[in-house]
Amino acid sequence: MRLRTKWIGEQEVREIYPEATILRPTYMFNPLDPNPTIAGKWGMQMKMFNRMNFVIKGMNGKIQPTFTNDVALAVYNSIKQHETIGQTYELGGPHVYDYDDLYE
Repeated sequence: MRLRTKWIGEQEVREIYPEATILRPTYMFNPLDPNPTIAGKWGMQMKMFNRMNFVIKGMNGKIQPTFTNDVALAVYNSIKQHETIGQTYELGGPHVYDYDDLYE
C-alpha cells in the first residue's frame, strides 16, 4: 500500500508540474550515528527498516541502501542540471545486500 500511494502522489505531481524531477531513494543510512548505545542501534534499525525486523533463517529479501550524503548530492545536482527536468531517478547504493548480511 505504501508504494502504491507514492506512485499515486508522483502521478499527481506530474499532472500539475510535468517538468518536476522525481527522486526515489531506497533505504538511506548515515554511518555517523551519534548514539552508539544498543537503544540507539535499535532506533537506527527501526528508522532504516520502518519497523523492528528479526532475521528468519532462509530470509532472502534484498536491499540496496544508499548513503544520505549521496541522496543530498543527487538533490543538489537535480536542481543545478537542466537535463534532469522531467526525469525520474532511482537512487540506490552501489551494493546489494540480503538481510542476513546486514544483520551480521
